[in-house]
Amino acid sequence: HEYKQALGDFTKVAGKIPMPPRFAFGVWWSRYWAYTDKEFKQLVGEFEIHDVPLDVLVIDMDWHLTFGLRWWDKTRDQAGQRLGWSGYTWDRTLFPDPEEFLAWCEAKGLKTPLNLHPASGVQPHEARYPEMARAMGIDPVTEKYVPFDIVDKRFAANYLKILHHPLEEQGVDFWWVDWQQKHTTNIPGVNPTWWLNYVHFTDMERQGKRPLIFHRWGGLGNHRYQIGFSGDAISVWESLAFQPNFTATASNVCYGYWSHDIGGHMPGPVSPELYTRWVQYGVFSPILRTHTTKNPEAERRIWAYPVDHFLIMRDAFLLRYALIPYIYTAARQAYDTGVSVCRPMYYDYPEADEAYEFSGQYMFGNDIIVAPITAPVSSESMLASKSIWLPDGTWIEWFTGMRFKGPACIERVFALDEIPVYVKAGSIIPMQPEMRNTSAKPVDPLILNIFPGDSGTVRIYEDQGNSLGYKKDESVWTTVRHLKTGDETLKIEILGAQGQYPGMTEERALEIQLPGVLPPETVTWNGRQIQFSREKLEPSWRYDGDKLTLIICLPRVSIREEGEVLIKLPGPFDAHTHLLDGVPGRLARLKRVMPLLNSLWSKEWSPEILIYAAQTGNRIGIDPGNAVEELQELKRALPEVIKQVSALRDVDAIVVDRALAHLGELGQK
Repeated sequence: HEYKQALGDFTKVAGKIPMPPRFAFGVWWSRYWAYTDKEFKQLVGEFEIHDVPLDVLVIDMDWHLTFGLRWWDKTRDQAGQRLGWSGYTWDRTLFPDPEEFLAWCEAKGLKTPLNLHPASGVQPHEARYPEMARAMGIDPVTEKYVPFDIVDKRFAANYLKILHHPLEEQGVDFWWVDWQQKHTTNIPGVNPTWWLNYVHFTDMERQGKRPLIFHRWGGLGNHRYQIGFSGDAISVWESLAFQPNFTATASNVCYGYWSHDIGGHMPGPVSPELYTRWVQYGVFSPILRTHTTKNPEAERRIWAYPVDHFLIMRDAFLLRYALIPYIYTAARQAYDTGVSVCRPMYYDYPEADEAYEFSGQYMFGNDIIVAPITAPVSSESMLASKSIWLPDGTWIEWFTGMRFKGPACIERVFALDEIPVYVKAGSIIPMQPEMRNTSAKPVDPLILNIFPGDSGTVRIYEDQGNSLGYKKDESVWTTVRHLKTGDETLKIEILGAQGQYPGMTEERALEIQLPGVLPPETVTWNGRQIQFSREKLEPSWRYDGDKLTLIICLPRVSIREEGEVLIKLPGPFDAHTHLLDGVPGRLARLKRVMPLLNSLWSKEWSPEILIYAAQTGNRIGIDPGNAVEELQELKRALPEVIKQVSALRDVDAIVVDRALAHLGELGQK
């Protein structure tokens, strides 16, 4: 049962799990489609218009000559493969000026991989065929193709030098090494997929880059080549339900960076609900890459879906970017320990039977449990049910603020905008502000999301993000800890950053977020009192009443400087737990019910008491000093809210019953 130790020992023998570049943890756009350069630029513009972040723009196989490839056309090339499946020559119809397009992508902060299917070797129609043929001892006049033979050292060297390096010099950032179409090589026992992954990865390493390839699984040892393409997923609920356990258990062989087709590949069309849930799973998976097949009815632009689904998916994308400091730290831990970012529950709780039985949930880093919704909502309640196991300790449901004491098996229901995510009490989750992409700006402020608990410590990892310096300890670790001092005071200590790397941020601000606490009486930073402000000022504190979260903005200082925050709360820590527990979820449900009931117009409308209750968080944010009274009034009002909503059943029983299903969750555990 010493699973983590076993994985650490395995990496000592089989090699460490290398860190992907930081940009790999952002959003990837991928679609099998014959885009022109103008269409790609328009697509990126739509990302910007709709305020959706993007880091990787995948260019699928139509970047090269395909000769009008159609599924029903069985024309073969000299290698016996379907003509147009492989290629190394830009299709100038789609990309008249590839260098300009790739430079444009770079200026936008985007990384651009190209798709490869290399089994055909180098055919006579390729632009670099003459040079490749001569290098391999073939007279170009014969127009005899150059066979693919990746285990031949001369071929491999020329394959890289003649075919790939010139494209990289044009601006291609890395390669999607897709299906190889063969399973054998001229060396018995050597799989071409395995060796291709090695050749491409080590070639980037020799160039001094932090290697990254997106590739097919080639067998044990392929954890050394990072990001895997699991193949063409089917666009159905069952496929989504398969992926969480599949991805988590892949960590058993250190293969911790699966990239699945978010939304599925075949046949392409997907319902708004299924796509939304797939995106939410993608937020808490190793790599978030949307994809689909060449079907005009297939849609992966989140803004092309109904507006309520779009807003939920955009929030999910933004949450993914907010979590990158946490994910990147976990990636460093995977390199050091062999324990992947996503892993089964039994690594941490090997003696608990439930850790093996609840296979639809997993650890996401050291402090978060995720149990993705992988089935549709009930047609009656519009809520999705989920059975969840929580280990020993106190766990906080991120989207509702509800606290649970483990070990426990719980039954919960979730609206479309809710993800079953549970954070260990006392955890500090490092986060970052909104960004268009990971290179858009420094992590300033660094956000520390501290979940209520007796104490907690985190070490936050940073490095250059795209170099090999992390292997030489060119990095920075920042330690933050918190603990209760007395009955009413919380102390947060920020220790000076240790280490260095080229281009590092020398100073920045800090933002501390404390969900599930009341507004403070006083806040001090290094002995100096910080004042309340409804605006975001440095330094100041404010209060998000809807999320019951204290937000403290600290001034910009050197990252080497140590600091101490003291927060004096209005009474003992546990005095008002009954008022705080689950309130963000209750307020969200109240707001969600209002449009349902407003749809009853012109016969009826949301009762005034419901609207007043839903506005509780807004009033607390305006005047935090009244928080206790407001929360007490909310608790008293909820039974009357349910009573008045129930009275509307004569108007429309279906709508009202749906509203009541949401309201019925307001006080339940």
